[in-house]
Amino acid sequence: MQQSSDVGRELTKAEIRKTILSFSWPIIAELMLMSLIGVVNLSMVGHLGAYALSAAGLTNQPVFICLAVFQSFNVGATALVSRFIGSKEYREAKAVVIQTMIVSTLLGLILAFFGVVFSKSIVIGMGAQADTVEHASMYMKYMAVGILFQAIPTAVTSILRGAGNSRIPMQYNIISNIVNVVSGFVLIYGLGIFPGLGLQGAAIASTLAKLSACVMALYALFQTDLPVAISWKDRFRLDFSILKRIMNIGISAAGEQFFMRFGLLLYAKIIAGLGTEAFAAHQICLNVTQLLSNVINGFSMAASSFTGRNLGAKRPDLAETYCNELQKIGLVFSVFAGLMFFFAGSPISRIYTSDQGVIRQAADVLRITILIVVPQNYLSIVSGCLRGAGDTRWPLISSFIGMIFARVSLAALFVLVFHWGLIGAWMAAISDQTVRSILIYYRFKTGKWKEIVV
Repeated sequence: MQQSSDVGRELTKAEIRKTILSFSWPIIAELMLMSLIGVVNLSMVGHLGAYALSAAGLTNQPVFICLAVFQSFNVGATALVSRFIGSKEYREAKAVVIQTMIVSTLLGLILAFFGVVFSKSIVIGMGAQADTVEHASMYMKYMAVGILFQAIPTAVTSILRGAGNSRIPMQYNIISNIVNVVSGFVLIYGLGIFPGLGLQGAAIASTLAKLSACVMALYALFQTDLPVAISWKDRFRLDFSILKRIMNIGISAAGEQFFMRFGLLLYAKIIAGLGTEAFAAHQICLNVTQLLSNVINGFSMAASSFTGRNLGAKRPDLAETYCNELQKIGLVFSVFAGLMFFFAGSPISRIYTSDQGVIRQAADVLRITILIVVPQNYLSIVSGCLRGAGDTRWPLISSFIGMIFARVSLAALFVLVFHWGLIGAWMAAISDQTVRSILIYYRFKTGKWKEIVV
């Protein structure tokens, strides 16, 4: 956690970088391990066949849309918690925590119910081919149940990071992912008294892992020594005045997430129309590039926390300095990863599958990902800074323009009209990231985010 002694004195660049890395490394380590475990899980599923990769992939966007509801609400919670912690208004910070937990639980129950009931309709609407509908529908039911178990630890994580603690979320998220990979191996392939359940085993393992994360996150929130800790003696009831403050920030974040997820859903449908093999290759590329995204997302979360706490402490200059340093560090990682994907696309793809057609398409896409990772770095980190300040309108505007007018429109043109296949779809994604990063750059340079009242 950034020390109060930082406030009121000038920090050297070396001190700022040290503080950044100290806060960010647990988030990055957590996300990287989660991605590596995701690689193992997807590899186990992928070796069941292309149908299994596609069935699992088809459920991703509907689940992400549901989680976007919580994530947008959590943006408001993080901004308020970090601002209140920075200004030492601990009672107000705790009130935000209670409202966040109540809403996350209620929405989780509602979305889980609808996900189970309409599982088949959802995957058909996603463009599932005849050979994957039943498998995808089964997988969707388990993922829907997991939405509740994801909603609660996601809320706790945003609260703790906003308060300046990134290590506790790292611990319970890493443990839950180890549960995922170990139980996945046992339930997919079978071991001893446990029969091999194939794709269903992967779904069960994922749900068990989310449940374990939920239990550990709640324990952490009740036991932490931070001012955001809650107890059973607290009054858990809706407070609409606090909810309004959260939603004043979160509503734009919700809009941003809606356009992003709706755009990604349409984007996934366009790619699904290319066939099972192409969609499987697309899932591999998404999973591989997620490794880099996790590093950048870790810096983005750090940007939100540092910005909120420094603005709360009346140090907007320090908030901007932290953001600038985060961009430089993130750029180094982005370029390194892009070069690795370019030169090692085929070997990386073989980790996931032995299907030569899938490997070839995935490797072709990975060679151009360096064109997406550089603008992605700037976009993610600076957007995190703006969200930490409570300035969520510009990320919303950039998402709408980039997703709808760049990614989806160009994907339809490149894939459906020009017939450029999966490469065309990813060229559209590059255009989206570039357009959005330009818009976010403009907003950041105006400095108006420093004046937002939350």
